[in-house]
Amino acid sequence: MATIQIRPGLALDDVLYGVAEAGTATHVPHLAPLTWETFTAPPSWTLVPDGCGNGYKAELTLLGTRKATVKINLWIAPDLRGDQQPAPHSHPWDFDAHVLLGGYSEDRYIPDGDGAVRAEHGVGHSSGGINTVPRDVYHEVTEIHEPGRTLTLMVCGPREHGRWGYLDLATGQHRAAAPDLDFSARLQAINPRHP
Repeated sequence: MATIQIRPGLALDDVLYGVAEAGTATHVPHLAPLTWETFTAPPSWTLVPDGCGNGYKAELTLLGTRKATVKINLWIAPDLRGDQQPAPHSHPWDFDAHVLLGGYSEDRYIPDGDGAVRAEHGVGHSSGGINTVPRDVYHEVTEIHEPGRTLTLMVCGPREHGRWGYLDLATGQHRAAAPDLDFSARLQAINPRHP
């Protein structure tokens, strides 16, 4: 198995590539075929930091327009944003997450409009499945079944700027995402520039 160290905390191999290549060919055949060179090019990948500056997932954006976004995500750790308290978030688009390898669990929260919130805890998604996430659903990825070996293909619809945010669980109300003033510094710290 050929392994390429992209940067600290991010290693890729031919198994991950084979799964990603087959997944993109199946689910987004209108895009150019995914090549080994694109998949393993260090500048192609972005490690996404958590609040402590540790990468919890790596993203390879294959298409990024206002009308559609397609990303490969390699999950390293859960996406927990609330300092050990639930902080479910929404997204600026509807999307399907095709689980190409491994799996994950999420907690989903659906507000009813009258201040109540319906929670679904531990919703599991495994290899071969699709997680459909509408814009009005809030969630948190709470467990990665195979850290560093869970690969998803995120196929997103049109982006609505300013739409995403967090759900206040006490009131059931949407709270617009506020700028994270330290995010850029955390992002740059784990994504050094490559020549």
